[in-house]
Amino acid sequence: MSRQIDAKTLDNAARYYAGCFLQDRGKFGRDWVMGQMFNFTYRDEFDHIVAALKNNLAGQTKADFNSDGLNRFTPRTDDVFERMLREKLAVDPDGSHVKGRIGRVVVGSRYMGQHMIEVEAPWSIRRRKSLGIPKHAPGERHVIQRLAPHYWPIYAGEVDERVAGNVGSGGADPLPPGTPGMPVGALNTVISNESCLLGLNAIVDNLDEGAGAAVIQGRSGAQPADVDTVVSGTLLFTLVCSDPAFGNAADDTPGGIATADAIADDTSADATATLGYCRASSTADGATPADDHIDGEAGTGTADFVFNTGAIVSGANIAMSSWTVSLPESGS
Repeated sequence: MSRQIDAKTLDNAARYYAGCFLQDRGKFGRDWVMGQMFNFTYRDEFDHIVAALKNNLAGQTKADFNSDGLNRFTPRTDDVFERMLREKLAVDPDGSHVKGRIGRVVVGSRYMGQHMIEVEAPWSIRRRKSLGIPKHAPGERHVIQRLAPHYWPIYAGEVDERVAGNVGSGGADPLPPGTPGMPVGALNTVISNESCLLGLNAIVDNLDEGAGAAVIQGRSGAQPADVDTVVSGTLLFTLVCSDPAFGNAADDTPGGIATADAIADDTSADATATLGYCRASSTADGATPADDHIDGEAGTGTADFVFNTGAIVSGANIAMSSWTVSLPESGS
């Protein structure tokens, strides 16, 4: 099979990069553009975006890109691209699965039922935050058990290994037994400002219930029906929140607003595709989602999560400068 690239997304990214290269202002200038391109690990994507970027430049700017810019990428040998494809996606340059390998990129998940997890009690989180006590202070974190949906991540190449019967002993991990599911829902209500702030704190505090920092993952495709629905689309990036993720909610006159503390960049995006939505989850390790709590549509305009471009390219640096969560005092 031959490798297919998302030319539309790459062309959109090239136009955005060209604008940054032309203006060369602040953080998103020429050095930033070349840094983004240096992170490409797929030869066909790298070659495509170089050509597309040149088509959006002219005159001295194009000459600068050809001389000062592209000299930074010499040499970029085929074996480097091949190694990265094998490690991340378990495929060769033609897109065929490399037998006996499973990649590092999560390409989906399957619902396995419900399981018991250990989380920090909501009252314990609120107490620690109000007193400024860190999560890992001895004896200060009081945990409870609760039922949560159990999802099994599917890594690139895993399906091929299962079809080939390569399970266990270095192959795909054996699947755990599923358990019956339970319905999950939520209700709208009319609340006071005091209740609004308490409710908003409870919502954002749930992101801190695991032992690790919360994460925000960006994916391609349409936003699922609700946060209790299994994630869909291709994983594009993972941003790690501070621990705890938010401070106390404040009066937004009316309603409440909670502001996240600093969010770490993902210095190397997992895949190339158009960003569709983001989902925020608690974790046990600051990397792998454990319990999902917030998601929203992502885009460049009036979306819930707004980015400067929706064209995510593999290896690029992804940043979220701020994140606020609001809760109204009334609903329908």
